Amino acid sequence: MVDYQYTDKQGQYLAFIYNYTVIHGRPPSQVDMQRFFRVSAPSIHQMVLRLEERGLLAREPGKARAIRVLVPPDQLPVLRERGRARASRAKIYQVKVTLAGSKPPIWRRILVPGDANLQKLHYIIQVAMGWTNSHLHQFIVGQVYYGEPLPDYGREMRDERRLKLSQIARGEGDKFRYEYDFGDSWLHDLLVEKILPPEPGQRYPVCVEGKRACPPEDVGGVWGYAMFLEAIGNPDHPEHEDYLEWIGEFDPEEFGLEGTNEILRELR
Repeated sequence: MVDYQYTDKQGQYLAFIYNYTVIHGRPPSQVDMQRFFRVSAPSIHQMVLRLEERGLLAREPGKARAIRVLVPPDQLPVLRERGRARASRAKIYQVKVTLAGSKPPIWRRILVPGDANLQKLHYIIQVAMGWTNSHLHQFIVGQVYYGEPLPDYGREMRDERRLKLSQIARGEGDKFRYEYDFGDSWLHDLLVEKILPPEPGQRYPVCVEGKRACPPEDVGGVWGYAMFLEAIGNPDHPEHEDYLEWIGEFDPEEFGLEGTNEILRELR
């Protein structure tokens, strides 16, 4: 009998892939492994490559869900739970948050319990997008506004703490808006893509995917951000040096999924 050698960490990945395949009838995707192990996409990719190089698994490059474990089940370790399951049995909402007017689009995909109130959803969006919670905000559902009920808003503002996500988004495909900073008016389109049962061992909220960096605070909204990008990308632009002095290094394509989730874990 072949004696398969692997580290403890590698064994847990092999055990997860095997168990997931048995339970779901198909291999896990990269996102499934990210959710369970709570690491970045590059970490998953490197682990899969190492396991493949050692002959512990096989896959078809370029084909989704085409990974299989080559180690016999009786030589796999017991899969350890990656954290306690959420006590609440609330459904999990998969919400895509897109910064309206951003080209190319700046977006995040988050998983949020349906029993989270809108105030908590506000904090989740702030972390997932990369804002600093330095300005006022509101949720816009149809013609109704939810936020902090301060007297100087100029319109009726319902208390966001008294309403849960599941109460305003009752089904897949529902949409509403979130606005941050009434001066720059960063509007976010929120789309409920899926409503799912909670996964055993998964902790929520969590960001599972996203693209591009959050714009700097106080840059002037989507139009100001476009001007900002043009200036920092062109050394001959008259405002190039001023913007660099203000912002320092900035990569509009950068988004750190793992770092984002480290902060989200503090919200639980």
